Amino acid sequence: MSEPTTKADAITRLLPWLAHWTIVDERLGESRSDAYAVATPDGTVGIDVLPLTRAARAELGDVCALFLTHRNHQRSAWRFRRELGAPVYAPAGTQGLDEEPDVLMDEATPLPGGLHAIRARGFRDACYLTFAHEDGTGVLFAGDLICHDPDGPYRFPVQPDYFDLTGGQADARRLLELPLDALCAAHASPTLDGCRAALEEALQDAELRR
Repeated sequence: MSEPTTKADAITRLLPWLAHWTIVDERLGESRSDAYAVATPDGTVGIDVLPLTRAARAELGDVCALFLTHRNHQRSAWRFRRELGAPVYAPAGTQGLDEEPDVLMDEATPLPGGLHAIRARGFRDACYLTFAHEDGTGVLFAGDLICHDPDGPYRFPVQPDYFDLTGGQADARRLLELPLDALCAAHASPTLDGCRAALEEALQDAELRR
């Protein structure tokens, strides 16, 4: 999928070490898209990065790695790689990307900054990323697993040709077993202490939809 043309002109510090920015994405019918960066012991890593103005991007500092949680989240990764020299990590098995990633990652792949990949069952060519900060905060970068309508509850995607509900429910239940506090999704408002509640809300919504 092509890079959005809209650029975010500011980033928000959800935590001193966790940055977030969002755009209204013209490629998705004016829906929101969200991106993140984490300051780690190895340097700053970008996750599902979206376009930024030059001034906003400078706030990220030196970026040492770029991660895709899904094949559809190429976004600004290739341009950032060219301009910043940071390698791109993509889920193992990913095909049809615009450029060749530097690393195909699975759950056994050592990742910079102490991030960890978890294979997605609800999607093809996707993974989730977790990060445990030294202050004790656990973060889930959930990609497309969790979304919401404007001001609505967190839920799973509803496109059956894109998302396998049974697999996604299994993903959520597995993630609930992990010590995760913050939820950072690719198309939803982040929450710093509501990861468990969001996953449980999505599971409840899925049961109601059956």
